[in-house]
Amino acid sequence: MFTYILTVYTLALLVLSPVSALPVPRREAIAKRDVPAGSSDFDVLVQGNQQFRKNVDKGLMDELKAGQHPPFMMISCSDSRVGEGTIFNAKPGVFFTERNIANQVLPDDGNAQSALAYGVTELRVKHVIVMGHYGCGGVAAATLPAPRRPQQPAATAIQKWLTPIRELYSTSTRPEVAAMREANKDVSPGLNDPGFRALIEENVKANVQRIAEGPIIRNWFQLLSENPDKPATNGTVIERAADPSKPPAPVFIHGWIYDIADGKITDLKASVGPPGMKIPQVPFSDVATVAKRLVSGGHHNH
Repeated sequence: MFTYILTVYTLALLVLSPVSALPVPRREAIAKRDVPAGSSDFDVLVQGNQQFRKNVDKGLMDELKAGQHPPFMMISCSDSRVGEGTIFNAKPGVFFTERNIANQVLPDDGNAQSALAYGVTELRVKHVIVMGHYGCGGVAAATLPAPRRPQQPAATAIQKWLTPIRELYSTSTRPEVAAMREANKDVSPGLNDPGFRALIEENVKANVQRIAEGPIIRNWFQLLSENPDKPATNGTVIERAADPSKPPAPVFIHGWIYDIADGKITDLKASVGPPGMKIPQVPFSDVATVAKRLVSGGHHNH
């Protein structure tokens, strides 16, 4: 019975928002809000697709039939509140995406590694963005003690996936994270808990480094440095067509945070690029500016 309670508790942390200030409505409430009485659960999707088809750029759809050439690869969280197409008001064809709990890119995750490889070497994306978000349920769950064994299969899968974040939490020397380790113990953090926000940021940075130091990017950077015909880096448009006969194109890796409270994007100043190449400036506020806004009363903790 104890194991069952722990399992349900762990799953709830990920399925529901960990922040009491921003609860996720019950399924019945969602159905009542989005689907008229007597209608199918899927009506909201049917109506949405009809609107999309009505308003979509026909010329763009004709272009996309021939193939995709996205400039960005977005690695973000599976959380339903952080869809990149909505956040950036982006049209189809802008993002090549990989989403999972807490936006991780792990060495033994074949899905993320193959997506990264395809995005960089075949689609020739120019920017790979790891985007975390404040209030991340996966990161919050990693701050709590792991359930005792034996566990149900669902809990086992979740806990295994959270292991790198739990290790980051237990070893981070960032002051805010260390303070939260001592203060919170078995309590889930609040949305604006400085330690919680810091851990989310550190998780994004850790995944940026995993990507930059992994074999796919290291090999790509090596090919780029050895190619005498490498493209210019002075603002010249880089061809991203998936043609292996063309020389490797520069790719830059960035770490961003999305704030679910106000919709703003923050740049963590963790960008990595090919050795010797200037990293393009990211036109979003940096984390220091956002922290000052938070301290001055831009948000209120609950």
